[in-house]
Amino acid sequence: MSDESTPLAIDIGSSAVKLVKLEKKDERLVLSRLGAAPLAPGAVRGGFVHDPEEVEQALGELLPAGEGERKVVVALSGRTAMVRTVLLPAEEDFPVVDALEAEAMQVLPYPLDEVRLSHLRVGQIERGVERLDEYLMIAVRREPLDALLAFLKRVRYEPVIVDVNFLAMESAFELSGMRAEGEITALVDIGASETLVNVVCNEHTLITRAVPFGGEGLTRLLSDRLAVSREEAEAVKRGEATAARPDVLEEVLGAETDKLAFELDGTFRLMWPITPAPKVERVVLSGGGALLEGLPERLAASLEAPVEILKPLRHVEAPEEEFDSGLVESLAPAAAIGAGLAYRAVEAA
Repeated sequence: MSDESTPLAIDIGSSAVKLVKLEKKDERLVLSRLGAAPLAPGAVRGGFVHDPEEVEQALGELLPAGEGERKVVVALSGRTAMVRTVLLPAEEDFPVVDALEAEAMQVLPYPLDEVRLSHLRVGQIERGVERLDEYLMIAVRREPLDALLAFLKRVRYEPVIVDVNFLAMESAFELSGMRAEGEITALVDIGASETLVNVVCNEHTLITRAVPFGGEGLTRLLSDRLAVSREEAEAVKRGEATAARPDVLEEVLGAETDKLAFELDGTFRLMWPITPAPKVERVVLSGGGALLEGLPERLAASLEAPVEILKPLRHVEAPEEEFDSGLVESLAPAAAIGAGLAYRAVEAA
């Protein structure tokens, strides 16, 4: 596969732009690009690019002018999309589209005429004497999709795949090789402004949800409570600096972890119509917020389930002459959605 045939994966988040590119060489996956550029607060908010000049500048830092790579793979924010498994009777003349639209009207937080609805039959199960078809229902809001395409046109990029972050998380999980057969796993990506939850089993998405919890809010809270700058609070949050008031740090981290655990537990309870055994057996964290000092251990105690950090690039070869191994290891969890997009680009090429 030539370098030109593999699109770039670009993850435009609320705090940074991440870029990942993978190539397949002799059946090996090789990392050819990995980087992140920070964004000013408010440049991207609610799934929309509010400051296109800021985002364009960040892209320019990652991709200097003249490099000529214009084909990209991107994804829509969790707030602007929903992915859900729906079980329907396995009958030849069953009105699938009507049933899925009715389901969408029940679960979507916005009117049906504002979304682009698609579906894919992914399997069949037996529940007692009843046979049920499993459908993956994907709903994407039209406005943010159109806005993203308009921004990419402005910066002269050609989107060859437009995914949703929830499915990119699952692709990153697949790339990591951390999947366990038959296990119900909660993939939890903690971004700056929101946390995305995708509960999967084997290759099936059971339920997705965007949770109002983000690393930026925690940074602001620490800044206020510790009376330090945002930069100092960020360093304390990541365990890179020592808090002057360890008791305050412990209180804030404990309260915020409990808040996230409560939201996750509520999401897990929504699985009962989909699976007869709605018990999450493992939680896998990604995103910049996953690097919060002690978070896996705190969540594991609250959720009574093992919690790990996703390592999406652990089976990807990173040439030593091009990448520092420490940088790849530290950046990979935060760039998980980009890694998932890059993996999908390779698989689709």
